[in-house]
Amino acid sequence: MKIAVVGYSASGKSTFSKKLSVHHNIPVLHIDTIYFNKGMAINDRHETEGRIMDMMKKPNWIIDGTYRYLAQERLEHADHIFLFNMNRWTCFFGLLRRYFKYRKKQRDTMALGNPEKLDFSFIKWILWDGRKKDTRVLFRSYQNTHKDKVIVFRNRKDVKKYLLSIKFQGPLGYMG
Repeated sequence: MKIAVVGYSASGKSTFSKKLSVHHNIPVLHIDTIYFNKGMAINDRHETEGRIMDMMKKPNWIIDGTYRYLAQERLEHADHIFLFNMNRWTCFFGLLRRYFKYRKKQRDTMALGNPEKLDFSFIKWILWDGRKKDTRVLFRSYQNTHKDKVIVFRNRKDVKKYLLSIKFQGPLGYMG
């Protein structure tokens, strides 16, 4: 099984991916762990893409992240695509929950050397800059191009319903 998880920042993609990984016993690659270096420096594009391609060669995978380079290849190869198309406020409150859970700690879904922090530029990204027209158009194109394999989550209730439908045995909440 090959699964792509894409969507807005702080929408719950990584938490969901971890749950699917446990449920299906499939390895997961959180793109943030390879896209960034210490101090949020962006990694070499070719190295990042090489690691994504290596993951895609495996018979089963979950790739979590919207990283636009190689997105079409991931989506073409994926058996299932989960699109986290949640409103800005859901993502903002997800960011706040995540910050208070992990502040000054290292999340396992983020590159080493990047403890959880909250700053104006990331808040601005969550609420405005990450939601520009090109991103909305991109997400619509994913839905139109891959109609038969895209599941869109518009809120946390949609995610919970899906996890219940696959009989997920772990905690259904987002901070569990």
